[in-house]
This record gives sequence, structure tokens and C-alpha cells, in this order.
Amino acid sequence: MNHKKTAAIIGAGVGGIATAVRLAARGYRVTVFEAQESFGGKMHQLELPGGYRFDGGPSLFTLPELVDELFQLAGRTPQDYFRYQRLDPITQYFFADGTRLTAWADDEQFAREVEAKLGVPAAQVRQFLRRSGRAYEATAGTFLQKSLHKASTYLSPAVLQALAAVPQLGLTSTMHQRHMAAFGQDARLVQLFDRFATYNGSDPYQAPATLSLIPHLEHGLG
Repeated sequence: MNHKKTAAIIGAGVGGIATAVRLAARGYRVTVFEAQESFGGKMHQLELPGGYRFDGGPSLFTLPELVDELFQLAGRTPQDYFRYQRLDPITQYFFADGTRLTAWADDEQFAREVEAKLGVPAAQVRQFLRRSGRAYEATAGTFLQKSLHKASTYLSPAVLQALAAVPQLGLTSTMHQRHMAAFGQDARLVQLFDRFATYNGSDPYQAPATLSLIPHLEHGLG
């Protein structure tokens, strides 16, 4: 009699596939259910008559070490399947007044670009990015790397670090309010940082200022 544990995953998007790999690596017999013809979720492509092909995503790729980990859990070498490199510049911003700004990967170069193109002092940009990095370092160990439903999570040193940072996380203000406080003299730069809410489909006018740690993923981690 087969006593192997079983699991069912609904949806073969990135999250579903990652969960399936982790469970299979732990010895589960996994079944994945997907309503679409193929897997990948946002990572899909649309083909039209005439040889036209459009990528649906991903529109960005951060924390690649987590993807590497999935391959390694399955006993595979990530480089045998795909390769990636850090983008520099990350992207280009085009504003309605004709201003064009290059978002360099290096935070110092990015800060100087903002000063040259938007007139906001580089020191303000550096200060904001450093604050973003501190918020990430204070919270990632608890909210990204641990399961919040486990009691052991709340007994770890990482929780104490996160609690100590709570006054700086902006739990009672919005992303937009934080960006206005930091760069209110230039609406373009406020808009630039507000757009980081789209990482998880949030509204910067409603999402907590805690999410202002997201720029660190691009400019601090790549």
C-alpha cells in the first residue's frame, strides 16, 4: 500500500509551480490543476497569424537566487536551463513634459541622474534608497523567508528585528504620502516611486508606506 503523502495545487502559475517543486522535493506526490492550455501564468506568450509573438511576462525578474533554489531542490543545475544577467540600465522613464530619465542599476549613478534631469538633490535620493534598504533588511527575514502561520516564526530573532523597525515602516501612512514627504517638490519623481506599487498590483494611494522598500529590490539587489 502506498502511504506517500499527496498534494493538489490549483493553478500552474509561478507560485503554483514553485509550491509543487518544493512539495515534490519533500516526497509528496503532487498533482497540479491548470485551467489554461499551458503553464506559467503570467509567463506566457501569445502567438497570432503571420508569425507575430508577444510575451505576456514576466515584466521584471528580481531575487533570482530563489529561482535557482527551486532547481537545486529538484537536483538540477539552473544554468543548464536558462541564464540571466543584471540589467543596466534597469529601465527608461518618459514623462509628459518630454523629460527622459535613465534608471541606472547603481544607486549612486541613479541619484546623480535624478539630480541632473529632475533637479532633486542626489542626497535626497540616496537617503530614500538607504531607508528602503533598511526596511527590507529589517522585515525580509520574517515576512519573506518564514511562514507566518508557524509559532516558531514569532520566536526567532528576525521578529525582534522587524518589531524594532515598526516605527520606520510607515504602517499608518500610504506609499504616496511617503513619496510626497520625500520628493514633493517634483511630481515626476513621486510618480516614479509610486509605480513600484505595481509590483504586487497595489494602489500607491492606499497601499501602506511599508511597500516603499520595494525600490531596494531593483537598486539594492538587482
